[in-house]
Amino acid sequence: MKIIINADDFGYSKGINYGIFEAHKNGVLTSTTLMTGMPGAEHAAAMMKEIPKMGVGLHLNTALGKPGNFKRKTLTDENGFFIKPDKVLELGIDYNEDELYDELKEQFLRFMELTKQKPTHLDSHLFSSDKLEKVKKIALILADEYRIPLRNHETGYYEKVRFINHRDFGGIPGLEYVAENFDEIIKNKYVEIMTHPGYADTYVMRNSSYNMMRAEELDFLTGDRMKELVERNKAELVNYADIINEIKK
Repeated sequence: MKIIINADDFGYSKGINYGIFEAHKNGVLTSTTLMTGMPGAEHAAAMMKEIPKMGVGLHLNTALGKPGNFKRKTLTDENGFFIKPDKVLELGIDYNEDELYDELKEQFLRFMELTKQKPTHLDSHLFSSDKLEKVKKIALILADEYRIPLRNHETGYYEKVRFINHRDFGGIPGLEYVAENFDEIIKNKYVEIMTHPGYADTYVMRNSSYNMMRAEELDFLTGDRMKELVERNKAELVNYADIINEIKK
């Protein structure tokens, strides 16, 4: 079986970037997804030159910070900030699809401008493309337009890779569930495991409730326990670019 171990939030901050870098260089991390509108985006793109074997996708964002174009009023609150998906659902906010497409397409083009390459795949911050139907619709349009996978969805070109996180195994945050349920996880042919490694720098501490847990996830991804599980079970660590030709429909 083949496992994609993906780190969300590349570009969130320098502390997150350094943690993702270490989790790949000294651990089992194979993939990440870049947030193009965050303070560490340019730093992350520059860092990619030192980790050419790591797959890098696009972390679509309608949940944190501000859009590239402040005129996208249906996507933001009165202060111009994106509204978190749960709040969108609670308030019954109706995104304008043209604004949404323009924003997500801009993030895609910004990714290619920063990295000089196409993302290996798409996913979304705070599960926007799973929770919000219009975000899912636009994300699938982009996935189809550029012929790349979208996390947790089957597209016109690629079957769905089995996506798992802690919510599937008891809901306790962190990565211990991976070790505790590895026998169940490896029953799947292709799996993506979502992770959030990083160092808790000032920006993370001020802006993310998931802060110190990122350092704990980094310890797990670079520790012997996970490496031994992978080796003992002959699991192959890959990224989306590695398996994309195998799972074309």
